[in-house]
Amino acid sequence: MQVPLTTMEQLLPFPTVQDLIGKKREPVLSVKSDTTVLAALQLMAEKHIGFLPVIDGGRLAGVISERDCARRVLLKQLPAATTLVHEIMTTQIYSVPPDMKIPECVILMHERGVRHLPVLRGSEVVGVLSVRDLMGALIQRHERLLRRLAEERLTIMYPDPSSY
Repeated sequence: MQVPLTTMEQLLPFPTVQDLIGKKREPVLSVKSDTTVLAALQLMAEKHIGFLPVIDGGRLAGVISERDCARRVLLKQLPAATTLVHEIMTTQIYSVPPDMKIPECVILMHERGVRHLPVLRGSEVVGVLSVRDLMGALIQRHERLLRRLAEERLTIMYPDPSSY
């Protein structure tokens, strides 16, 4: 006897952070706090990313984004070639563990007004999620859910497979 599904989560569970970072092929890129802002920007431009964790002594010390560079260096007319990352990095960091579900990440990002979340296993940075990563995962889930609901509808309408 088949148990009826009562929630969308039962029908198609949300992926976890680990599921998403497991699909990324690139290793986690980071900089040290004594890196120049120019070097950090060059790395971001080369790798087509807009965010880097700042790791010192194996621990997450802060984060730096293109937005940080624009607002804290360009607008203040600081020299990017000599300004160090630790002078402008964000130190109030919101991070997530690998077992967190995608909706919880979206809520955290929305409530805290952040666009990236470092993923920490203990004190090790094992990945970074962006708004784009999370939205892509939600879109894929909704598409799969719609297909699954269409299949369920057909099963309800035509319970006997030989009637097709």
